[in-house]
Amino acid sequence: MKALEVIDLTKVYGEVRALDSVSLHVEEGEIFGLLGPNGAGKTTLMEIVAGLRTPTSGSVRVFGLDVLEEGREASKLIGFNPQETMLYGDLTGWENLRFVASLYGMKEREFRRRVEELADILGVKDLLRKRVSKLSGGQRRRLSLIASIIHSPRLLILDEPTVGLDPDARRDFWEVILRLREEGSTILLSTHYMEEADELCDRVAIMDRGRIVALGDPEELKRRYGGMAKVVVYPKMKLARRVEEALSEMGFRPSRLGDGLVVEAEDPAGLTPKLISELSARGLDPERVEIRSPTLEDVFLNLTGRPLMEVME
Repeated sequence: MKALEVIDLTKVYGEVRALDSVSLHVEEGEIFGLLGPNGAGKTTLMEIVAGLRTPTSGSVRVFGLDVLEEGREASKLIGFNPQETMLYGDLTGWENLRFVASLYGMKEREFRRRVEELADILGVKDLLRKRVSKLSGGQRRRLSLIASIIHSPRLLILDEPTVGLDPDARRDFWEVILRLREEGSTILLSTHYMEEADELCDRVAIMDRGRIVALGDPEELKRRYGGMAKVVVYPKMKLARRVEEALSEMGFRPSRLGDGLVVEAEDPAGLTPKLISELSARGLDPERVEIRSPTLEDVFLNLTGRPLMEVME
């Protein structure tokens, strides 16, 4: 049985098609990623799956249950962690979690066992008696995650769970997500962090303007749509223009990537020493040279004609 089936899902707001005939399925035990910029339709899709919005057309089934027709039963199988933490600031972490547990009819003994287990995993034991309004954004996110999984959902929906977190906190969250999968949860995860999708997801749907433009495992997508590998030359600042001219004279069409100059290569490992040697012979020794394999950013650019991070700004 599929954990999630989305069939021809469309959501229209006035003249805006937030979702346009989206279809996908998620296997039980899978971490499935939705990768795309703000406005791509990721949150709308997740909220429909969670039963918080009604689609204009199409259907959603969670473990065989129709979310529209059997919403009460389906909701018991779902945990939803939205971008904005839905916790009451005037209540303590413990009080917030007790309230959420009551919505699922959890018995006190099971509630206490589950909170202690999850608080230990997420490192928030010392925060449970504090008012949520006094906590940092990262601390609130951890408590919000506990609230979404307190009832051991079979399908966990995480909408941009690590946005705004520093790199160390983000990696801590990754470990928790992988542990939840090991414990039996199926996870639907939205993100605009390419590294996050690469690290966590078994398969990824790349979304843009309400449509899925590509779907597959990250490595497959990079092979099919990522283009050639690239060699990035980082010149000394005062020599940047001369290095760019030299690369052009060598027959390349360099493009810029931050402080680096990028050239495409079918054999980057073979090209790199030749580039270094040629530039050195011209007195243009680079600061460093890196080989850059295709990324999901390249996939998005090649499929949409726009850089993902540029779209995010």
